[in-house]
Amino acid sequence: MGNNSWIKPGASRDAQREAKRQAVLQAGACLFNDRGYEQTSLEDIAAVLNITKRTIYYYVQSKEDILFGCHLLGLEFLRETMQQSQDEALPVVDRIALLIRGYCAWVSTDLGATIAMVREHSLSPERRHALRASKAEVDFHLRSLITQGVAEGSLRPCDARLVAAAVFGALNWIPHWNRVPDPVPQGEIAEQILQLVLSGMTAQN
Repeated sequence: MGNNSWIKPGASRDAQREAKRQAVLQAGACLFNDRGYEQTSLEDIAAVLNITKRTIYYYVQSKEDILFGCHLLGLEFLRETMQQSQDEALPVVDRIALLIRGYCAWVSTDLGATIAMVREHSLSPERRHALRASKAEVDFHLRSLITQGVAEGSLRPCDARLVAAAVFGALNWIPHWNRVPDPVPQGEIAEQILQLVLSGMTAQN
């Protein structure tokens, strides 16, 4: 990615700055996932973007700032998925499917994969706490949907905590095995996981 790719004709100065900051986050996320966080330097990220290390400091303060920014940007996408799955006009099973499909799409991106690929201890205690709180929101949301489905009879009785842990365990493992030259399409993965989960959870009439 050269310097010319940073230029957005007609964009405001603030929009230009945000576009460049996101380019730094995207480059960082890709390298963190492929090489490892500890093995990636700011110089490496600057080289990918064809800029200097000094330029990076205009948009982020540190390598940890890049990692945390990746998490925050990815979680914004995930919150949109959570909002969609809160539509009470939809059956609970459909809302669970929306959440799982959205999470699968998210964790299959470089930004989403950083949460699964990079260990939390790389962040400061304060940022680690914030990340865990955001991840807990998603976990509790799926548990709530499962509990609601069991209560209304559309899902079999089960321990919502254990089922949610199994689902997210499977989803978070995707970037560990699917970052290959010929990856399985994330949509196909989502449907396979949904088939396994819902076939075991859906109540039989």
